[in-house]
Amino acid sequence: MAAMPARATSARLMDAAVELFATRGFHGTSIRDIAERAGANVAAGHYHYGSKEGLYLEVLRAQFTHVRDELERRGVTRSAPALRRTPRREVVALLEARITTMLEMLLGPPPAPHGALMLREMCDPTDAMPIIVAEFIEPQTHEMEVLVARLLPKVGPEVVTQIVFSIIGQVLFYRFTMPMNLLLRGQTKYPRGFARTTARHIARFSLHAIDGIAAEHRSRSRAR
Repeated sequence: MAAMPARATSARLMDAAVELFATRGFHGTSIRDIAERAGANVAAGHYHYGSKEGLYLEVLRAQFTHVRDELERRGVTRSAPALRRTPRREVVALLEARITTMLEMLLGPPPAPHGALMLREMCDPTDAMPIIVAEFIEPQTHEMEVLVARLLPKVGPEVVTQIVFSIIGQVLFYRFTMPMNLLLRGQTKYPRGFARTTARHIARFSLHAIDGIAAEHRSRSRAR
């Protein structure tokens, strides 16, 4: 039987790596496991990606790109100068749309692999953590900070960052605690539309907090 094209082997290795790293984590997966799942030999894995570490980074970067592409496709990314010209109600809509995108990708159906990969990495960090922070978490956090800062223009950056972390924490809760949540709900999967309705709740809850912080800031300013 003729050998399959090199590119097809590379793609099969990548697909197998995404699945195994997401379900078993980096430390629980060997390059042999990936090669077997891909129907390739171990040498092919080393040939295309150099090492398990190299393949893991390729998997992570592919997932980062997928998330960025989806955010851009949905039109929820804006630069700081563009946001300054954007009416507040539209900024609020952008924040909810961004939360919705994050939840729909994390919860599915089907859940995007990056959620499981991030959960594994947080529980059992690898040497890739600095790259994950620099190339994915930091840029995503900054984009959220730009949105929140537009809604709270007169507070300091530390408060803005705390609000962003609170929003992200609410989003991640529904993915990272999914098995427990489904048991509590008596379900095997989140119902259709759950991500969208949950995103609306998180956005409203967070906006009430933002408005409350803004009111406190105005009150302190008048007192001074």
